[in-house]
Amino acid sequence: MQMNQFYDVIIIGGGSAGCVAATRLSEDSRRNVLLLEAGPDPQPIPDMIADGQGNNRPILESEYVVMYPTKRKIDGSEYFPLSGRVLGGGSSVNMMGVSRPTQYDLDRWESLGNQGWSFEDCLPILKRIETDEDFGHLPYHGNEGPLNVKRKLSFDDGELAPPMQAFVDRATNLGFPIMPDSNVPTRYGLSPSASNVKNGKRQSTAVAYIGLARDRSNLTILDNAHVVNMKTEGRRITEVEFERGGQLHSASADTFILSSGTYHSPQILMLSGFGPVSELERHGIKVIHNLEGIGGNYQDHAAVNMTFEGTGEFSPDWVVAGFQLVYKTQADLPVGNFHIYMRAPIGVEGLKPMMPVAMNLVEQKSRGRIYLNSADPYELPIVDDGMLQHPDDISDMSNVMEFISDFMDDDLMRPYYGKLLLPSEDEDWVEYAQSTYDSHHHGSGTCMMGLSSNPMAVVDNHLKMHGMDNLYIADASVFPTVPHSATNVSAIMVGERVSDFVKEAGH
Repeated sequence: MQMNQFYDVIIIGGGSAGCVAATRLSEDSRRNVLLLEAGPDPQPIPDMIADGQGNNRPILESEYVVMYPTKRKIDGSEYFPLSGRVLGGGSSVNMMGVSRPTQYDLDRWESLGNQGWSFEDCLPILKRIETDEDFGHLPYHGNEGPLNVKRKLSFDDGELAPPMQAFVDRATNLGFPIMPDSNVPTRYGLSPSASNVKNGKRQSTAVAYIGLARDRSNLTILDNAHVVNMKTEGRRITEVEFERGGQLHSASADTFILSSGTYHSPQILMLSGFGPVSELERHGIKVIHNLEGIGGNYQDHAAVNMTFEGTGEFSPDWVVAGFQLVYKTQADLPVGNFHIYMRAPIGVEGLKPMMPVAMNLVEQKSRGRIYLNSADPYELPIVDDGMLQHPDDISDMSNVMEFISDFMDDDLMRPYYGKLLLPSEDEDWVEYAQSTYDSHHHGSGTCMMGLSSNPMAVVDNHLKMHGMDNLYIADASVFPTVPHSATNVSAIMVGERVSDFVKEAGH
């Protein structure tokens, strides 16, 4: 084993939140920070990651992504939630959407026992994150932050492709409002998507944040560093062991921040002896701290497609729309529980184009759990997703599918959307949804934040792990509930907040 070095703070995971924490905590030159990233830190950044204009399919087929084979309950078929294994984590491999948590999300987090996490409390942090090119002048947006934000289109520019314009007209005829800003505190209706792109380049946290800090002498970044476990003495973590370049290394610190994501933060904890007793004993791991919530409370956004036959010739400008329809299955809901997207037509030579529509359930009542595959730190954890199992989730999915079927059965839409192909009219639509849903790659909640009296809570409202004095967790795993949005901005917010908490604690 290589010699142990001591740091003030060690951050385990250089993803959306970890890069933020490394940047903010190294602002004080007296604080020595080590950032460990399991994936590479490619310099220069490869075009497939840096390109803010193209699609991200090449990334999904690259070494920079980890896919987790996950079985659907109804038939055992597989799909693959994913995470980024590269500096920047998910922010380096995602679709570059900038979607804040709603006011309802944050107020609900506080109502679950997390004082200081209301929308009012978090708004200054959300403003600190961004430079919003379109709405930075408004009181709930920022114009001096590291993350550049820009909308992809405007409904007023008259340049929408015909199917897209028809979709907008159909929605407004049904009474859906137009929201020029998709990041207003409460969302319902049509809104253009926002993205974190600047001068045509992706603004991951590896760029927008680490780019500010990379040359600091008090920040050490070690890529390709695979964490094996954490060592403890009493209520304190004393060191982390990691493999790099075929050798085992260790490093010690006063404070540790675990930021390895929804799938790997609970895995590292369990490998280190933290978690449900039954799960640890099943793999012969010595129990250090029994915390039932580690790995539990797993949530994601279930994504289901309905596919229609195109009624005309394929046109290359019928591309991903760049906007979403936020829909409510019940009128009295505080915020929309579905995000509906037009998807790019699928062209097959000699056939009419197929026209898919995506429906993402963003209010999940179903819950799953992350388990260890074995005590081997190089094996991927097991994802038991639990998705589309709760009766309310099933009812909501049935509702939105009926809505889309009716939405397309209209004179405005018929020139582009014809017969429903998938699911067929005589198919069981619930079974179709339960056997074809995919992940929208917003896995959350597996080290949830909450009161110590809640047996499922893993960290407190300052993101410090219950029962430990110097271990914080900061990534999407701490979300009590998956937000009604993509998760990247929420994870960045968590990175900002853990930095504040560590500073306030005098570490």
